[in-house]
Amino acid sequence: RILDKQVIVVNFLVDDLRFYLEMDKFSRLADSVEAVAPHGMRSEKHIAFLKKKLDIISRLFLNSDIPPKLRVRPWD
Repeated sequence: RILDKQVIVVNFLVDDLRFYLEMDKFSRLADSVEAVAPHGMRSEKHIAFLKKKLDIISRLFLNSDIPPKLRVRPWD
């Protein structure tokens, strides 16, 4: 399908949306950790959590053994 002059592959839409939502959550978490860092409130526990979440996102979406792998285009 074509939406707003872009080709949308419907079969990948659900996985792409899940990836977007997880990355949005991760981004907000990372921003909150970064915001409190100048005030000395940065926690190693938070940093470890973010690293673990990033690893999970990578394994489930980017380097998944289960097809179809997510197609990430950095220019979007």
